[in-house]
Amino acid sequence: MISFRPDIPPHVADVIRALHPELKQLIKAAIRAIVADPECGEPLKRELDGLQKYRVRRFRIVYAIDRKRQVIPLMAVRPRRSVYEELTERIRRKA
Repeated sequence: MISFRPDIPPHVADVIRALHPELKQLIKAAIRAIVADPECGEPLKRELDGLQKYRVRRFRIVYAIDRKRQVIPLMAVRPRRSVYEELTERIRRKA
């Protein structure tokens, strides 16, 4: 089995640090699950094609799978109501 490692950028780490302790533990457990099995999430579509999502209560963890480097870059950890719009906007600004 290939072992992956998470890549947590500062803006995602800041969000996780600010969460309620109980939710923070659930997010960390979800990240461990994603690293153990990157295919456990659901694929996204349209502008976010190529990314996966993983649900933790009302939050979503959006991530990519870099098989070549064996890394799971975390793109966002946000509430469901805003995560997709904010991430799509960030991707559009970079393009």
